[in-house]
Amino acid sequence: MMTKLLTGALLALSLVAGPALAQTTTPSVTGEAAVAAKFKAADKNGNGSLDGAELDAYKADLAKIDTDKDGKISMAEFSVASKSGLIK
Repeated sequence: MMTKLLTGALLALSLVAGPALAQTTTPSVTGEAAVAAKFKAADKNGNGSLDGAELDAYKADLAKIDTDKDGKISMAEFSVASKSGLIK
């Protein structure tokens, strides 16, 4: 009897907790896709980094975004800057 009660409680908990846990991971995936789409749109020449005129929109914060100081913004730098709020 106790085993059936415990099994039922665990099943009920998994049914309630499953969707809640799934919802906590979805926004980060959506956020990453949004950042990737924004980067792709900004990378007009498709070379995998923002350089030249593509940097104009980010000039004010370029020193903070371009962490390797190569004069370009990579996808990794863009992603970090987006997550930190430098890029909106």
